Amino acid sequence: MCAGCGKRFAKAALVRFTVRETAVGRELVLAAGGNMQGVPGRGGYVCPDPECLDRALARKSLLRRLKATGESPELREEFARLIEARQ
Repeated sequence: MCAGCGKRFAKAALVRFTVRETAVGRELVLAAGGNMQGVPGRGGYVCPDPECLDRALARKSLLRRLKATGESPELREEFARLIEARQ
C-alpha cells in the first residue's frame, strides 16, 4: 500500500524505503532494488509518483511507519532518478 495515496499496488510496482542509522538518528533512505544490503527489516512503500512521495513526507507517514527521525538530503533526487530509470 502506498504511504502517500493509500492505494494498493503490486509490491513490484512500489518504491521501497527503509532507515539507516546515522550519528544524528534514524534517516529515511531509498532502498534501491527492493532491499538494502545490510539494512534488513521493515520498509515503507510509495507508488512511483513524486506527488505521493511529497504527500507521504508532508504527512510524515513514512517517518512514523519506520520510526525514522529525518530523511536523507538526497532522497527526492534519488527517487526521481529511480522513477526515470523505470520508464
